[in-house]
Amino acid sequence: MVTGIAITATTPASAATDRSGEERLTIPTSSACRAGRTVMQGMVAGPGGQLYIVFTKAGGAEPVLSRWLRDGSTWDGTSWTCAGAPTSIPALGHGNDLAYHPDYQGQGPALIATQGSQSAFPSDDVTIVRLNAAGAIGASEVVHLPIGDISGLCYSATAAGGAGSYAARRAGNLWTHPGAGSLTSGWKLVKTDLTSHDNRSDQGIDCSENYIWNTKSINGSTPETGWNWVYQYNWSGGDVESDIGIPGRNLLDEIEDITHIGSDFFIGINRNDGADDSVKVFTP
Repeated sequence: MVTGIAITATTPASAATDRSGEERLTIPTSSACRAGRTVMQGMVAGPGGQLYIVFTKAGGAEPVLSRWLRDGSTWDGTSWTCAGAPTSIPALGHGNDLAYHPDYQGQGPALIATQGSQSAFPSDDVTIVRLNAAGAIGASEVVHLPIGDISGLCYSATAAGGAGSYAARRAGNLWTHPGAGSLTSGWKLVKTDLTSHDNRSDQGIDCSENYIWNTKSINGSTPETGWNWVYQYNWSGGDVESDIGIPGRNLLDEIEDITHIGSDFFIGINRNDGADDSVKVFTP
């Protein structure tokens, strides 16, 4: 459980340091756990520290959901192993982000995937993917959101005084929702102008008891020296730290999502030149 992080003065974007750390998982294009899909998308930690990652083909087509098991060792480069062939779930859509709820509507653990991205693949729907008690992937269903297309979604069981809460990002807007009840109603618009840096693309978000992390990736209009960014907010959308730097090898490494297990944070990196995709430590 994350109860807080020591905060230092915000570093100007021009002086940002690399906050990505050691690699914890390497995923080559040939990995059986991606079934020929070339693009990493949303990622989230689930029951027992298992990791779930969406992979798609270029253009966001034909998504699969992969599952990675923790081997119980220390956090090293072999901390997760592929659980076998991934599950094809067309309803995942673009799968830009994944959230994990340990007891979705009182019916057991589930993943919730945003079907769209903010601009290229807009969608007002999310996909609920049921998990069994061991974390295996089960049936899915589609839920329509009344707040429009979102590209970032997270859930924290410890937020809202332990009652649990969702956070969703729609462009520069921050919405929240109680942890219980249907996602078809009950959303609250918290802030309409989340702080961000220039024109980076919206990617996945993560949240804990006190904080929300928002990732923004390089894109085709980013200067060659540009980096990916992470922003830390409180649950009111207030700035805690901005422009946390994640470099991108001259626009080749694209941050896709962020997740945590206890106090350990991880980022998913899609590599656009065919190099191995990666899950790396993130230093808040």
